Amino acid sequence: MPRHVLVMRALLFVLPVGALALALPEVPHWFVVGGVLVAAAQWARSPDHVAGAVALVLVACWWAAHGVVDWRVLAVGVLLVAAHVVSTVLALGPSSLPVDRHVARLWGGRALLVLVPLPVTWLAVRGLDPALAPSWVWLAAGVLTVAMLVTTSRLTQSRPG
Repeated sequence: MPRHVLVMRALLFVLPVGALALALPEVPHWFVVGGVLVAAAQWARSPDHVAGAVALVLVACWWAAHGVVDWRVLAVGVLLVAAHVVSTVLALGPSSLPVDRHVARLWGGRALLVLVPLPVTWLAVRGLDPALAPSWVWLAAGVLTVAMLVTTSRLTQSRPG
């Protein structure tokens, strides 16, 4: 197995665990910590396994349940998207072959486009007080976020040729 494939598999373990570790000094429930560790280890072993979704969902749900909206949420979002992209690139071929640079660049660009709505949504959540903001502001923020997601999905579609 090529060295960079081993590094990418290590990243599959480290990225979701690191996203959960950003919660420190608050320690998540032992079930969440154990679930992320086991799922991330299985994901690193087999990048196309459903354990990857379990690791990502456990981390995302823990953060969502705690209502944290400081800078760490941005870092968690980046780490989870990076983990997903690494697993996608690894799952595109056998581990005995090196990762194609063109494929890695393509998916890296897609990951950057997917992250575009993240800071806008974060700023909307941080800057708006639900008790003081009129309802149209939340509707406008929701429409803007959906428009950005649709635009991002259009830009990340594969083009023939």
